Amino acid sequence: MDREHPIEIVLQLACAAERQQGGYVKEIESVFASDGQFAFMKHPNKTLVQIALGAAWTGDPVLKPESLHITADDIELAKEIKSYFKRLMFAAIAGENEFKTEVNQLLTSGVVPNNRLGFIACLPSVYKRDYAMTQTEKRVKTLDQGYLGAIGTTVLDKDCEVLSSKRSKNFDAYNIDAIIDNKMVSWFSKTDLKLGPCVVVKGKIKDHSSHWKHHNPVTRLNFVKAAQ
Repeated sequence: MDREHPIEIVLQLACAAERQQGGYVKEIESVFASDGQFAFMKHPNKTLVQIALGAAWTGDPVLKPESLHITADDIELAKEIKSYFKRLMFAAIAGENEFKTEVNQLLTSGVVPNNRLGFIACLPSVYKRDYAMTQTEKRVKTLDQGYLGAIGTTVLDKDCEVLSSKRSKNFDAYNIDAIIDNKMVSWFSKTDLKLGPCVVVKGKIKDHSSHWKHHNPVTRLNFVKAAQ
């Protein structure tokens, strides 16, 4: 296994691992089926990246994780992430954030040593979290007050902007924060939605609440069919 690897390849593999795992896995996790029976092991994203870069698998062959395959979407996301963190260089240069300082150094050098792979393996997750938080904070200030509609009514063919897509800790789903008609909405999705434009083909208004952080009105939807 080489001591250093091109940043572009490592970042693309990190994006592939994030997609394949449905998020960032830091430590080995046991996954169980709905009947409580053991299904499989989830290995850390860093481990998947290391194996893809040539590290030998020394564990039980049966438990070896699925190989990573880089897609066009992974390549595009890697470009977005690199551009995003380069825009944050001022914070890294100022030394205000040790993590961003380290990432900036790796991006600038263009290579990733073996002992720094963990910084890049988690970068897609950090990017999604930071970007979603920044976008939500900006947009919340411009949203209309009130709710999308009455509880029990149906929403059809609505243009939508996805602000965040975060995997739920309690359910096998992603919690989506989005904007429809300049009002915030949220729902559970079985799939991880991309941040940005979306169309809610159909959904039903479940209830009215407020955002846990920003405290603005949120229309909760269910039975949502969304397309991107």
